[in-house]
Amino acid sequence: MKKQGFLSHFAVIGAGTFINLLLGLFTTPIITRLVDPDEYGQLSVFTMYSGIALMVLCAGLDQSLVRFYYDSDSENYRRGLLFRCIRLPLILTAVVSAAVITLAYTGAVKFEFEPVIMVLLCVFTALQLVYRFSLLTVRLEYKSKLYSALNILHKLAYIVTVLPMIFLIRSHYLLLLVSATAAAELICVIVSVVSRRNIWNAAALRKNDCTVPFSALVRYGAPYIITLGVTTLFQAIDKLSLNHFCSYSEVGVYSSAMSLVHIFGIIQTTFTALWMPMAVEHFTSSPDDKEFFRKGNRMITAAMMFCGISLILFKDLFAVLLGSKYREAAYILPFLIFDPIMYTVSETTVGGLVFMKRSELQVFTALGACITNIIGNIILVPMLGCRGAAISTGLSYIVFFTLRTVLANHCYPIDFGLPRFYLMTLILSGCAAYNTFVRFNLFSVAVALICYAALFFLYRDTIAECKNYALSAVRNFLNKKNGG
Repeated sequence: MKKQGFLSHFAVIGAGTFINLLLGLFTTPIITRLVDPDEYGQLSVFTMYSGIALMVLCAGLDQSLVRFYYDSDSENYRRGLLFRCIRLPLILTAVVSAAVITLAYTGAVKFEFEPVIMVLLCVFTALQLVYRFSLLTVRLEYKSKLYSALNILHKLAYIVTVLPMIFLIRSHYLLLLVSATAAAELICVIVSVVSRRNIWNAAALRKNDCTVPFSALVRYGAPYIITLGVTTLFQAIDKLSLNHFCSYSEVGVYSSAMSLVHIFGIIQTTFTALWMPMAVEHFTSSPDDKEFFRKGNRMITAAMMFCGISLILFKDLFAVLLGSKYREAAYILPFLIFDPIMYTVSETTVGGLVFMKRSELQVFTALGACITNIIGNIILVPMLGCRGAAISTGLSYIVFFTLRTVLANHCYPIDFGLPRFYLMTLILSGCAAYNTFVRFNLFSVAVALICYAALFFLYRDTIAECKNYALSAVRNFLNKKNGG
C-alpha cells in the first residue's frame, strides 16, 4: 500500500475532528439547556454500560486484528483475518443480548433502566461492535478521508436526529437521547461497511485466506479481555462512585466537564487513530529504529501539555457554554485533563508490549490504575463530590502512564527522557490543584504563564523541531502547488 506522510494523514483526520468539535460545541450547550442533569447523567451511565459490554464482548480480538493485520499485504488475508476476529464477538453479543432482553421483560432481574432502554442498550452495543471492527479496517488502511467523514457523519446524524425530537416531543428525554445515539451508530455502520465492501465481502471468503490460527489470535487477544474490562472499569469508576455516593445530577455535571475535555479530541483522536498502526508497521519493517518512537513521544507530549494548560486557563469561559446548571464543571475540569494527556502520551511508550506480543502485561497496567482510582474515589468523592472524582481520575492516569511505560521498556527499551516529562507533570498538577479549589483570578493567569514557560523551556528542542517540520511541510506544499 502506498502511504502518505504522517503529517498529511494528521491534517486530514485533524480537520475532520475539528469540524466534529465545532458541531459538538454547537449542540452540547443546546442539549444541556433543554435536558436536566439527571437525564444527561443517565445517558452517560447508559453509554458507560455499553462501553463496558463492548470491551468484554470483543474478547480482545479487535487488538489481534491490529497486531496481525500487517503480516501480509494480501486483501484475501486481511478479509479472512477480519472475519476470523469478529465471528466470536458477534456470537457472544447475540447470546448476551438475548439473555438480557429476556430477563428485562420477564422481570427476573431488576435492571437500572426500563426494558425498552435495555433493548436499546443491547442494540447499541451490537452496532458499536460492528462499527469498531469496521473503523479499525479504515484506520489500518490509512483511509484518512473516510475516517474523518465517518466521524463527521456520526455527529451530524446524532444532531439531525436528537434536536428535532427534543424540540418536538419535550418529554422522555432519556429515551430520545438513547434512540438518537443508536440511530447515529446504525447510519455509520451502514456507510462504513458499504465503503469497505471489498473487505466485508463474505462471499469472497476462502477457508485458507487467513494463515494465522484462531488459537494464536485468542492467545494474543485473551489478556485484553481482562485488561480492557478492567480499563473500562477504571475509566467508569468515577461515574459509578458519583452515582453511588451522590446523584444522577452530579453524574450529569461531571459528564459535562468531560465533554469540555473532549476539546482535546483534535489532537488525541487524530494521533491515536494513526499512531499504533504506523508504530506496528514501522517496527515490522525497521525493528532497530527507535528514534521514530522517541520523536513521536516528544512531539505529542509538547502538544498535549500545551493544550492542557490552555484548557485550564480558559475553563470558566468554556463552562459558560454549558449553562448555569453546569457551572460547577469549571472546577472539575483541571484534573480531568490528565486523562487525555497521559493516555495519548502513553500510546507512544507502550509499544514494547504490542511489538513483543506481551499483551498479558497490560493486565497489570489496568489493575494498578483501577485500584488507585477505586481507593481515590472511595476517599475523595464523599468529601469533595465531583471534584474528588476528578482528582482521583487525574492521579490514576499518571499511575496508568507510569505502569505502561515501565513494563513496555522492560520488553523493548527506549530512552524517552522521562525526568523532564515528570517535572512538567508535577508543575501542571500544581496548576490543576490551584484551579480546582480557587475561583479564577489574576494569579490563575500567572500560574498558567509559569506552566507555559516551563513547557517551552523543557521542550525547547522539540518545539523548534516541530516549527521547522511545519515550515518545511508548508514549503513543500507551496512548491507542489506552484509546480502543478
